[in-house]
Amino acid sequence: MFNWKNLSWKHLFVVLLVLHLLPLWIFAYFPSQDGVSHIYNAKVLTDYADQANYKMRDAWQLNITIFPNWLSHISLAALLYIFPPVIAEKVFLSIAIGMIPISFFYFFNAVHKDQEGKFVYAWLGFPFAYNYLLYMGFYNFTLSISCFFFSFGFWWRHKDDMQVRHLAWLYILLLLTYLSHIASYGLIVFAISIAAGWTWGTKALAAGWRERHAEWHREFIIRLKPVFRFLIYMVPIYFVLIEYYLESLKKHPQGNHRGIAWIWEYFFGVKSIVYFTDWHIPVNRFLLVVLAIAVVISIGYRIYRRDWVRQTDAFLLIAIVFTYMFIRAPRSYGPGGWINDRIHLYILLMLAPWLIPDIGKFGRYTVAACLIVFSLLHWGRTAYDHGRIAPEIAELVSGAKLIEPHTNFRHRTSDWHKSEALGRIEYVTPFAHSTAYYGVYADDVGHLENYEAAYDYFPVNRKNASAPVDYFVAWYPPDTDAFRNETANYEVIHETKHLRLYRKRRAPGPMLDLWQRNEAGNLVIRFDMQPDGSNTATDHHAIGPNTLYQSGKFGWDTRAPHEAYRGNKNRTELTQDAVWSKEDAAFKLDLPAGRYRVTNTFSASRNAIHTVNLLANGKRILKDFIVDNNEVHQHTYTVEATDGYLTQVIFTPNTRVQTGGEWDRKDHFWIWNGCTVEQIF
Repeated sequence: MFNWKNLSWKHLFVVLLVLHLLPLWIFAYFPSQDGVSHIYNAKVLTDYADQANYKMRDAWQLNITIFPNWLSHISLAALLYIFPPVIAEKVFLSIAIGMIPISFFYFFNAVHKDQEGKFVYAWLGFPFAYNYLLYMGFYNFTLSISCFFFSFGFWWRHKDDMQVRHLAWLYILLLLTYLSHIASYGLIVFAISIAAGWTWGTKALAAGWRERHAEWHREFIIRLKPVFRFLIYMVPIYFVLIEYYLESLKKHPQGNHRGIAWIWEYFFGVKSIVYFTDWHIPVNRFLLVVLAIAVVISIGYRIYRRDWVRQTDAFLLIAIVFTYMFIRAPRSYGPGGWINDRIHLYILLMLAPWLIPDIGKFGRYTVAACLIVFSLLHWGRTAYDHGRIAPEIAELVSGAKLIEPHTNFRHRTSDWHKSEALGRIEYVTPFAHSTAYYGVYADDVGHLENYEAAYDYFPVNRKNASAPVDYFVAWYPPDTDAFRNETANYEVIHETKHLRLYRKRRAPGPMLDLWQRNEAGNLVIRFDMQPDGSNTATDHHAIGPNTLYQSGKFGWDTRAPHEAYRGNKNRTELTQDAVWSKEDAAFKLDLPAGRYRVTNTFSASRNAIHTVNLLANGKRILKDFIVDNNEVHQHTYTVEATDGYLTQVIFTPNTRVQTGGEWDRKDHFWIWNGCTVEQIF
């Protein structure tokens, strides 16, 4: 028979944790602003090494350096090898959100150890698991919150006996915090330093006060030894933070400050846990009242017990310092923003461990009940809003699987804040970057509105800003002349109440009048790759560095190459000049379905050696094909074209190429003179 007396706080914790994860799995999509961009860029990371993904490689370049904002991309990239994109995001968010209350309970357990009612204020971790910055899509920062509390809890637990193995784990935890977000890294370094100074500084002062004689300073210095040890093992931690700060200050010497009216409104509305509507604000004030009463009780308890100084007073000092930082900090330094919001989220969470947990059984149950009720109210409204927004996001992404491989798209809207369910959403725009779903279902899709690519603190950066647009995703389509002009050469292929998906108009088929017939009557087409204005070989089409692909015809389907050269005039018109590049290039030809013989011509300049790699419709044709000694090389292969086009991707090898003479250079390049495509049966 079930006995309620067998239940403990652990059972309640599990129930609340499961409840807080349910909205992620009940509804199809998580309504964050930037979150789906992280999924798209994680897909870029997983697919970038494959040269068949030439659209991605043309649009983006990888920024593989050690900096904050890495952890979510690595995690999502790993999950994409196992799960489809939407499920990968749900798994990631389950970990990121679920770890916040878990880490907060771990932190309280470290601070209060065996004290009666040590977890009474730890329930505060649940409402802060769903916060404004999470719905902004700041997944890295969300990860950093749990890293903050795991780091702080671990340090507090072992601060008086910091052995080498403990120090190694502390460094790992702080490194994870740094790789999640620099704001949480800076705040944890400040918080630990304040706690260390308070803990050992007050002990040293007390010892010096007790020894009020000529040698008092000796006792004071002895008691400060832990501070010196702390400063020694924190040197590398400080170095990383100072180096990052100075580098940022060099790039962006002035910040962008918000007004004091915004500061107080944000602070007393606890707006770090407000996202879709203002519904949360009056409920948040109930939380402030509960915590204010707890502060009064804690002060009264301390006065009654004449308990003037405690180690946990460090947390009150940290909360005060964080409040000052919240008020004084700018909104942003350069592109890095929402600084006040990030600091504010930690203020109440840092105040909580200062509050006296041992306030009697009735007091503990009352406070815990208030915090749990607040958490349930917060969670209930969040789940309700998820349910209302989810159908709109489903409508927005309903055309995602119509996007074809090897294409690019952009999005447009008249108002990203507009929601039929919630009205105008002021704080976040859950539709703005949900269009990134259009880039994750098909292979090699360039999401040209990828905002992360503009910033050097993300692993994917922009490479080709002028990539052609194959699709427009229009949410609440703009009724403007500019938008009509932009989509004049596009047709609607999918339409719902608020969505239109435009695709660039295509020719009804390959333009066969550009082809010739060979002696057997089969179609054949020839191309001469050359500088603009050079002599073109007989019966060849001139392909210059900027001959862009046109539907039904042919041309470069990437930005590269932009280089061309004129070589040995004693050669034929086909082989005396060529295009060349150090970047990948894709040449696309529309053709009828069938089997084809393709002959490519490559030549080396005087004393030059280069290596050619070639894909045809994603299939490897040439691997490290050597062209050297001023020779002309031809290579022929057959290919089955079933999709109405032949795309040849030419690229450089992964190993260094030894060259000399006029082409003496330390990096790779390829040279392409011409191509013939002949239909065979």
